[in-house]
Amino acid sequence: MAEPQDDRLDGDLPVAPSDFEDEERPLLSHDVVATYVADAARSVEGVADLHFPAWKTLSSRVREMHAGGVVVRDGGPGVVDLDIHVRVLWGTFIPDLAARVEDAVRERATALLSIDLGTVTLYVDEIAAPAEAGTEG
Repeated sequence: MAEPQDDRLDGDLPVAPSDFEDEERPLLSHDVVATYVADAARSVEGVADLHFPAWKTLSSRVREMHAGGVVVRDGGPGVVDLDIHVRVLWGTFIPDLAARVEDAVRERATALLSIDLGTVTLYVDEIAAPAEAGTEG
């Protein structure tokens, strides 16, 4: 039986991950980290959207920020701290929401980005108004 053809390009050598244990990990932009964190936070039931300051929308120079509402800070060597600002749905129990958001963010960040998270702080900046009585939503 024939072996499947190797997909590597000519000259590429297989390198075991253990060969890089002593070297530093690649650097990630805070914008990249914020984008993944924003997607993870938005995926949690009860989060209406991320919340960012209204003044950022006043200037035409400010580009649309997919990750607006997420602040990424260096928390020490190899550690990232996060502040996540959200708008929550009416009737959401916020302590449970905070735990679910933190779990989702930690899971996605460690699985996809291989980064170490320090503190993950959720700020509820706004609560969406309840649907009006008699209106289907």
